[in-house]
Amino acid sequence: MDPINDEENPDSGYQLDPNEPLVLLLGWVDHEGILSSLKATGRQYKKKLVDSSPQNWSTIADLFDQFTVSAVVGKLPAHVLHLIVLEQYRGVRDRLFSAIGSVRNQIFLYEDIFTGKQSDSSNAEYFSYPDPAVIDEALAFLKSHNVEVIPYARKAEVTVLADAFLDETDRNLIFRLYVPIGRIWSGEADRFLQLFQDYLVRVERLQVRLDQKRTEHGVVYEFHGHPPEGQRSLVSEFGDFSELMRLFQSDVEAAAAEVASKGASAQEIERIVTRYAKEARRLQLDLRHEAEAKSVAIRHRLESELMDLDPSPKEWIEISKLVTQSIPSMSEAIIGDPLYLGRPTQPLGPSTTNITYNLRPQFISSVSSVIAEEINGNQHFEPEHHRLLELASQHGGSRAKELETAVYEVADKGVEKVDRLKAKQKLTAFLIELGKKTGDLAFGVLQSYIEKQLGL
Repeated sequence: MDPINDEENPDSGYQLDPNEPLVLLLGWVDHEGILSSLKATGRQYKKKLVDSSPQNWSTIADLFDQFTVSAVVGKLPAHVLHLIVLEQYRGVRDRLFSAIGSVRNQIFLYEDIFTGKQSDSSNAEYFSYPDPAVIDEALAFLKSHNVEVIPYARKAEVTVLADAFLDETDRNLIFRLYVPIGRIWSGEADRFLQLFQDYLVRVERLQVRLDQKRTEHGVVYEFHGHPPEGQRSLVSEFGDFSELMRLFQSDVEAAAAEVASKGASAQEIERIVTRYAKEARRLQLDLRHEAEAKSVAIRHRLESELMDLDPSPKEWIEISKLVTQSIPSMSEAIIGDPLYLGRPTQPLGPSTTNITYNLRPQFISSVSSVIAEEINGNQHFEPEHHRLLELASQHGGSRAKELETAVYEVADKGVEKVDRLKAKQKLTAFLIELGKKTGDLAFGVLQSYIEKQLGL
């Protein structure tokens, strides 16, 4: 297939104002719903085709010099992946996709293209795909340039997801986290995030607000505002704040020096250090008290519920060891990963522990149920949920928290439908990429689980 000449498909738009932000639409993504959303909010936009010549790619890149591009939304046909790796496009591709990756972006790609397997020749998206090696090279290139590629299975999904993305861009959503209600340390997680927002405003001097969306099972925390120049999220700042809170527990002088390096005045430094040092100590104390209280509550419940089974003294010792192991360690909380707070414990079983317990089989179910309810609350999670969290933690890298949030949102039917769909697409892309790296075909089971949660 030859590239399309973009001049054969001129914009039917309007006079653009170089002093106003521009939303760039790439490919045939200008569905009626998307354009209606842009027009309703008064945002100017321009459509360009990427299944086109290198010269046209250069004109697209020029737009980033001529306008302040606020967001890029696109839909790529498979053929564009082939163009990305061609020699004649190498001179312009870095310039174009570096520019796209420097702003908020979302590029949609038909799900089958990720795998290189054309499963439905009757589908409107059916065209000859490049070789799998070409697809992998192009996707790796896009990822290296911070281009977010989202899989989709139906055209309607593109409209819904693109509209939601533009809405997030309009509201300046820059950071999103889910914390389950009733989990161990979920209250402390709430306080930690409130402090983080205060830190962003007072220390980092950012205009950021914190909103909450509550469901029956969890709280979604959304940070809105403007990230530091050159960044699209608050991941780096969250890491800095986590380290600062650890310093307040171990070396207050070093923490004060870190605050001073941000340009705060002497009076502000004293006020911030006094407050944050106190809050860090209080959080650490409350974490320990909560862990101790949960341990006692579990033991008391087990004593009552297992009384009729008459455990032997040796079995009680084994049960006590098991309870101790089930409580997340303090090193996994504020000292290590602040948002370990609220992460669920896995069900007991041979795959979740390397320790052997000498217990009668009838004890295992009761013990597992009591521990899960006390640590996780009353929401039951299937094994696939725990496996997804494990994979996100191990392989998610800088996106681990984003992926963990997606796992919870998929499982929480109280989360808005569009947010659950976004979560599904993020996890699908993650599993496809991870499956290619590891060769693990079992990830198909996890994809089926995700679709089941959404009723697909």
